[in-house]
Amino acid sequence: MQNIKIQNTNKTPRVILQTDGLIEIKGNSLIENTQSFYSKIIKWLKEYIKQPATKTVVNFAMDYYNTSSQMWIFQIVNVLTDLYRLEYDISFNWYYVDSDLKESGEDLAILLNIQMNLIESDEAFIR
Repeated sequence: MQNIKIQNTNKTPRVILQTDGLIEIKGNSLIENTQSFYSKIIKWLKEYIKQPATKTVVNFAMDYYNTSSQMWIFQIVNVLTDLYRLEYDISFNWYYVDSDLKESGEDLAILLNIQMNLIESDEAFIR
């Protein structure tokens, strides 16, 4: 399994998927065809959870995302909750700059019944 790194653009987030356990999605997600962008991420994650690293750290640092991207973010976390439920060492970090983004992280944690670390951050970190 190969590591994946996707550089961000004005409309797409930076994505880091590493077999050593670092999973990061950071920036804007204003993609019109979200399936073409996010489906390869989901595919990689489904392979990753078959043989995860000793510790997995999942960082979301979204500046803004549209509704269709929100659905894919939910799916990403949903795939990874299998590790959480099987008591693997996994932590979910949700960095936010405003109350709307904080609420989105809270909602995601409630919907999937996971512990989400909500971390207030400045815009420089997220971009």
